[in-house]
Amino acid sequence: MPWSFVAHLLLVLLVPLVLFGGVSRWGKRIPPRRSPLDQEAELSLLPSFLGGFVVAFPTLAILLALPPGEGYGTYLRLAAVEELGKAVVPMLLVRFRGTVSIRKTILLFVASGLGFSLFENILFLVKDPGLSLLRSFTSVPLHASLSAIFGFAYGYSRYQYRARTLWGGAAAVLLHGIYNAGWEYSLGIPIGGVPISILVLSIGIDGVLWHTARKLEEA
Repeated sequence: MPWSFVAHLLLVLLVPLVLFGGVSRWGKRIPPRRSPLDQEAELSLLPSFLGGFVVAFPTLAILLALPPGEGYGTYLRLAAVEELGKAVVPMLLVRFRGTVSIRKTILLFVASGLGFSLFENILFLVKDPGLSLLRSFTSVPLHASLSAIFGFAYGYSRYQYRARTLWGGAAAVLLHGIYNAGWEYSLGIPIGGVPISILVLSIGIDGVLWHTARKLEEA
């Protein structure tokens, strides 16, 4: 068995699951805003993770059904479908549970993004085992970090009663589109340079938004 296939298999299975485990443990550090039992139920991220995995199938089916296009607009369109697909399950969970914590909302979105990326990586492994290891490795944290941006905007809208969901979704779509286009158009930058830069930028934005959410909730 080629080492590249083994490496892909480990990335496909381990990276999303390890990140999900870390996110779940991190979520338990958030102080309860209600009773401990409510906190435990509200912070269960597994339904969102599994939901993201399941919703990836119809989302990717929609992507395949879209007519082919050219130019950067195509990457934005594909990114919009994926970001909206990842957001469906956590949005429903937040409303069903009555979640009002921005940080808990962020984690639900991140869990869905990790589930989505797990399905996507399995699909890539079956379809093209020779797919760049670098792209496989960066796609998982990218899905999670962009979902966090979308999750902050949605959680902020519910917590502060100010419409910010559209802005968060648009930011996630824009960054995702640039990431995808970066694999095709290097613009003189070494291959992978643009996508990795977008990943680092997204993670940096996540850190700022998480700090902002904590300050708002602890005020």
